[in-house]
Amino acid sequence: MNLRELASKYAPRTKPQPAAPPAPAAVPNVDTEQILRALKEQNRSLSNAITGIRKQLEHQPYVIAELMRRHEQLIEGDMPMPVLGANWAAVAPTILFVVDEILGRPGRRTMLECGSGASTLWTAAALRKRGEGHVTSVEHDKEYAEVTRQRLADHGLESWATVVDAPLIDIDVPGLGTQPWYDLSGLGEVGEVDLLFVDGPPRPTAPLARYPAVPQLLPRLAHGALVVLDDTNRKAERDITKMWAAEGAFDRRITFVKDVARSTVLQLD
Repeated sequence: MNLRELASKYAPRTKPQPAAPPAPAAVPNVDTEQILRALKEQNRSLSNAITGIRKQLEHQPYVIAELMRRHEQLIEGDMPMPVLGANWAAVAPTILFVVDEILGRPGRRTMLECGSGASTLWTAAALRKRGEGHVTSVEHDKEYAEVTRQRLADHGLESWATVVDAPLIDIDVPGLGTQPWYDLSGLGEVGEVDLLFVDGPPRPTAPLARYPAVPQLLPRLAHGALVVLDDTNRKAERDITKMWAAEGAFDRRITFVKDVARSTVLQLD
């Protein structure tokens, strides 16, 4: 229905009058400069995204080669390893970073994970290669925890890793109120943790689902410990890193180290 038909439909029913010429259409008040700026910003964002994808593709052959080299170094037998980057699994560059931290000098020996899976197997394999250390993973999904345990057993890694059933319970998080997080009652003593890998709880759990990791686990983290937060390609996780590193957030200083693929590495004093 055009403008004239709409006008006719809602006009009062009076004696027909000669038709008047249609009024000129109103010209909207458009800020041309504002539109051009918005288009320029969109173009810049798209260009940056394309550049990032191109860099990832160019870097991929190196990542694959390095992952194959670590596989030859660390993995025994013919059992397949979990696919990296699928579902909730960490991507290859993050796994390579964690493995190299364990194998380096002085190396990381006591690991704690929020969320088990592919990272648990690779971490345990690196610790076996090093000949010392242990990784403990807290997992809220009992079925998934059992899958990880079975995979560890398949690779002969069960003595290097422990998967703890830790259902999500409501806890009080300072500044955020009450939200679900892992029940740590079954965690026990794990020693001073020198690398914390945070890949859970899942995003739908709460708006800032992974924020409690540092305030809840801070007493267990050694001085100089690294905190690796996965999925910082998402806004919520990027906000979490800023909140952790904010001045005065905790009684210990947390500083940014580097970004690795879609993960962010921070360090505690």
